[in-house]
Amino acid sequence: MAGLEELDSYYMGMIDTIVASRGRKFVGTYFSTFSAFINRLRGYYGMSMKDSYYGTLMYKNTLHEWRDHNGPEFSHEWPYG
Repeated sequence: MAGLEELDSYYMGMIDTIVASRGRKFVGTYFSTFSAFINRLRGYYGMSMKDSYYGTLMYKNTLHEWRDHNGPEFSHEWPYG
């Protein structure tokens, strides 16, 4: 239908990233660099982090409040580089 059977399978991860980043809400995994990149794209698109969540209850709303980076959390995105 969409011609995906003709698409090189190496593009599937990139397509997944773009589709996930454009949703109204996003639920990712706390220690995932894949989820972190999707949240970075959402930031580039001007989407609110209030619409991004983590699937683990303990970290569910972590992205909703600013906090200083104070550890080896390499998989997360921070507003300053």
